[in-house]
Amino acid sequence: MLIDTSQMPVILIRSKEHHVDSFETQFQQVLDRNDPFVLVSDHSPEDHEDETSEDRKQRTLFMKKVGDQMRKLCRGMIMVTGKDDMPAAIRLVAANAGKAFGFPIMFVKTEAEGIAKGRTLFDNDARPQTSK
Repeated sequence: MLIDTSQMPVILIRSKEHHVDSFETQFQQVLDRNDPFVLVSDHSPEDHEDETSEDRKQRTLFMKKVGDQMRKLCRGMIMVTGKDDMPAAIRLVAANAGKAFGFPIMFVKTEAEGIAKGRTLFDNDARPQTSK
């Protein structure tokens, strides 16, 4: 995966591109900036097919470790779905995950839509509130 910060405060997570550093290392660098951001990702739920249980465990531990930073800095996550709509079950899981993380998770069809939607989160100068 590649974390592209060229559109800050919108950060693009590109699952089909690679970086020499791990996702966790790249993401920690983003968090260490201590600047608010929005994530736009083309990473789909099916992208985990070849992931081992150890990989999933490590990713989960990392996300727990950075959870407070995520709640503080992330204004939302936008998933690029492509032509297909995301199934209702995945949307429900995303809504619940968004509540747990403290930011909304939204879906769009194109990266351009995702970037535009991400920028509106900053243009409105208001962080969407979620209840716990």
